[in-house]
Amino acid sequence: MSKIIKIALVVVVVAIAGWYAYVSIPSPLTAKKPKVIGAVYIRQNIDSFKGLKEGMVKLGYTDADIVYDEFLFAPGPTFPQDVERGVKKMIDDNVDILFVSMEHMAQTALQFTKESGKNIPIVFMSRFHDPIGFGIINSYKSSGNNATGVATSIPEVVQKVLSFFKEINPKAKRIGIFGQGFMVPGFGDAILAEAKNQAPRLGLAIVEYTTTNPPTDAKKNWYEVADKIKPGDIDGIFHLPGHFYDPQETDEMILARRLHIPHHVPLEDMPTGGTFGFSDNVYTSAEQVSVMVDKIFKGATPSNIPIEYGAKNILVLNLKRAIEAGFSFPPSMLSIAETKIDK
Repeated sequence: MSKIIKIALVVVVVAIAGWYAYVSIPSPLTAKKPKVIGAVYIRQNIDSFKGLKEGMVKLGYTDADIVYDEFLFAPGPTFPQDVERGVKKMIDDNVDILFVSMEHMAQTALQFTKESGKNIPIVFMSRFHDPIGFGIINSYKSSGNNATGVATSIPEVVQKVLSFFKEINPKAKRIGIFGQGFMVPGFGDAILAEAKNQAPRLGLAIVEYTTTNPPTDAKKNWYEVADKIKPGDIDGIFHLPGHFYDPQETDEMILARRLHIPHHVPLEDMPTGGTFGFSDNVYTSAEQVSVMVDKIFKGATPSNIPIEYGAKNILVLNLKRAIEAGFSFPPSMLSIAETKIDK
């Protein structure tokens, strides 16, 4: 082979190698676009959004793989309208998956994704209702629609909360709940019904405080009732989610302090009220949701992903607030508490 031919072959080989190297590098115009997770959640569920994001990181996702589109709002009388605005925004933004932090949001998401014809996958957290009874899934094995998620076991949570009131005060007889007229319809109803059902088994009675006044004066209505409650009338306060003014749990805590009694709130309300809280850990439950998101990104349909219960129930005690209310937690609770707050 002549020297000229050898040189020509080298040139051709180098050229081909260079061409392959060029085409193997994705250009900005052809690079894979990150998936978009749209999140609609309320102030009390910030930890659920954090848990979702951390769960995705643990699964190996980076900022190059996913981005987040958020709609955060505070609950109140306009809750249904706020949820609609958030869900519609995500649909208009063409998100790849819609994460909603409560069952009420899941209802709205199912309705509007169906009406839009986009059939966006929905992953939800059901905090205060059984998702079957609430109408967002057909069964725990299969939702039968474009949603899947993680639910709270309401009977288990209510039973434990009522038993904790008895552990704190074995002589407890009456547990107060601000119910009809104070809670947004469709929020705390299942918890209230379960509390009324289970209380007699533990030697307790539920004292439901109600109002017929319109919710436009929600805070005033609450004080009109709360100011009449005297020490000895009730032995604990069981806070219901979904109240008309925010944060009602703070005023309930002040009332509990005046009455020298314990005050239970959902875990998401512990920063602003309550001496103790018990439920599934929303952060951990959201990490469970992230696994479902991963499955959907890999091709699974939501209806083929079974609904799960929250993997971890936890007890949180606020020791400082208990001291201010004039009582202490028994060793039985102190020994199992996940978190004990003393500041």
